[in-house]
Amino acid sequence: MVLCTLHSLRMTNSGKKLIRPPFPLFTKFPSRIERAGYKLYNYLDNSLYPVRPFYFGAAVAASTAYFTRFEDSSKLLQLVPKIGESAVSQYVRLCAVSLSTAYLPVFFSRFVLRHFYFKYKKWLYENPKNPSTLTKVWGMIRSLLSLTPPRLKSCDALLPSLPVPALEDTVERFLESIRQLHSKEELAAIDKMARDFLEGEGPKLQRFTKLYALFKDNYVTGFWETYAYHYSRSSLLINSSVAHVDLFSDIPATQAVRAAHIVYIEFLSQLSIDRQTYSPVNMLGGGLVCARHYDKMYAVSRVPGKTVDHLDNYGISRHVIVLHDGGIYRIDVVDENDRIYSVDQLSDVFIELLTRPDTKVEGAEGRIPALTHDKRNDWHMNRRRFFESIPKNKKALKEIETAAFVIVLSPVNDWDYDQENPDTLSRFMKSMLTGEGANRWVDKSLNYIIGKNGRCGGTTEHSIADGSEFDHIMENFVWMENDIINYPPLDVQIAREKSFNITEAKERGVKFAERIEIEVSEEMATEISRCFSTHEEAASDVDMASLIYRGWGKGRIKKCGCSPDAFVQMAIQLANYRDQGRFVLTYEPASSRFYANSRTETLRSVTDESCEFVRAMEDGGKTDRCTRASLLRKACELHSTHNRDCMVNKGVDRHLFVLFVMSQATGTSSPFLNHYIQQEWLLSTSHVPNVTNTMKEDNEFSDKSWLGASFGAVAKTGYGICYRFAGNHSICAHISSYHSAKNTDSQRFRANLEKAFEDLSTLFD
Repeated sequence: MVLCTLHSLRMTNSGKKLIRPPFPLFTKFPSRIERAGYKLYNYLDNSLYPVRPFYFGAAVAASTAYFTRFEDSSKLLQLVPKIGESAVSQYVRLCAVSLSTAYLPVFFSRFVLRHFYFKYKKWLYENPKNPSTLTKVWGMIRSLLSLTPPRLKSCDALLPSLPVPALEDTVERFLESIRQLHSKEELAAIDKMARDFLEGEGPKLQRFTKLYALFKDNYVTGFWETYAYHYSRSSLLINSSVAHVDLFSDIPATQAVRAAHIVYIEFLSQLSIDRQTYSPVNMLGGGLVCARHYDKMYAVSRVPGKTVDHLDNYGISRHVIVLHDGGIYRIDVVDENDRIYSVDQLSDVFIELLTRPDTKVEGAEGRIPALTHDKRNDWHMNRRRFFESIPKNKKALKEIETAAFVIVLSPVNDWDYDQENPDTLSRFMKSMLTGEGANRWVDKSLNYIIGKNGRCGGTTEHSIADGSEFDHIMENFVWMENDIINYPPLDVQIAREKSFNITEAKERGVKFAERIEIEVSEEMATEISRCFSTHEEAASDVDMASLIYRGWGKGRIKKCGCSPDAFVQMAIQLANYRDQGRFVLTYEPASSRFYANSRTETLRSVTDESCEFVRAMEDGGKTDRCTRASLLRKACELHSTHNRDCMVNKGVDRHLFVLFVMSQATGTSSPFLNHYIQQEWLLSTSHVPNVTNTMKEDNEFSDKSWLGASFGAVAKTGYGICYRFAGNHSICAHISSYHSAKNTDSQRFRANLEKAFEDLSTLFD
């Protein structure tokens, strides 16, 4: 019986349009020679873009033929001095001239792209209906580039380095951003510190930063990854990692079948990124943005250090790790002939594992992954004591850390989305964020969790990349699930599992899961128990509330003349003001991927205009509806402008962050930077963008919309809010806080946010 059917090209319901998968459906795992071959080709392709290697090779061949034919009469060839009379020297001279001639168009094209196309940013601020001449030229180049669409990393070497902003501009923007957050006395004190900084230590730190930037394509990213992530000694779950859940109404599947699909799709995704066949064309910016961090999505492990962590990147991997019933298993996704297992074969593997008798591992041996939930310095010591110093455990650890990703088979059977009971989704999302204490290998870049009822989600280690990369992978997964892979009816899946025969499965050429044995000493068991208990306490403190607002979506917001993201940010400001009675420092990440090796900048949501709007909404009806609507549009417009500013290196926080790092590295005392770094983001928000425009989320396909992601609140007395637009029909928001905080309550904030959506909507009725 065939469990599912894969189509590299599939007809839509209309029978007219062909749907291509987001990446090739590879059937074979590359050998070392094959991988070296396509890596070389990718290097050449990236080095020559926008000219393809084939055309460059043809140009070289044509040039060589021309100069060979007209060697004696070619003036260009005569300009190159002879280096000898031998045939070899003449051939070298001929090749050099041919290569130079063929490379001239490449050089000119890349020069224009590097020094004009990728540096020009004024198009972001202009009216598309009345662009300037330079923007028209920029648009013409973009149209030409569409004839040779970039591959995943074609543009990385062409993107400009991130420049260091003017010190005075950054300080002035910072002071402007905090005007509504402090009293007059506090603002006066901060202003004095800022002026002293500009006249004192600031210029020296700025010179150090500019000198450092001369040797880096991005003066922020290295420091950001090290000090914002890897230097943190806190446990990763809740404090750093991000989580996600699946769709409004997921495809009915058993646990084994769903696990097989996830492994198959994500394994192909891994190979596609490695080959650069992961299509960037539908991405934000048409693929003309930084894609360097995709290489860290799979087969990567964060290694704990005594004072600082680091990432180990294993390239591509042939196996995945499965956590099930307390056991740790290795599942090969490739057979001995390098053939990638089909979905049917992988289903056999998971069915066999799930039907094994007596697989439950009790006690400390069944909670070994809890060690990874610990504080990073403690996990570093335990990793050395219990793994690296014991040969058997060291080998087991290597198998885990070199895996492509981790699959968790959870016994939980009630994960779901119920429109009538939002707390069902809240429990689902919280479980993805916190885990159950011992069923995540936290160091791995990706953990996928499948419940007993087939619902799934995941946990991602955040230092590897940012939301746009995570979203791209998720949207491609949804694309594959809904449009490329056909699931059989659930009763067919269940019947197949009931009639499963191990002998027949072996005949189909599969290798079953292998248990990874780890020696657990008494001392190790004590540490496992401590880590498990500590994490349980931390997880119980997390207060998660999910809101799926189904009144309307981004389409209505656009008709109101507002940016959807800015609109939700104003709703969050209104909800937080009602919840806390004041304005607080608010974080929203903004993309800076127009620059080489870039990640994010901070978009500060609190402005004079946003506060004026919120106060007007709370003045007891003194301000009429039209005025409130006008204030909302004005606040949204400024928010969108600030977002564009962040995209073009006019933000505040990354520059100040690097200056603070420089002050610490040089032993420079800076009261202003110390004040800056100590400020708490009491409201941390993140918009999950749609980066591919491939998910079907219109009203007709509303059940196939993605429910979104979440993260732990950054401040212990604050909120973390992650939201996305599910087409034009819903807004998905997930709110986190901590029960131990006396001033926060996620359910209360959810009610305030829902009311804020409704109140803002009435402004445009």
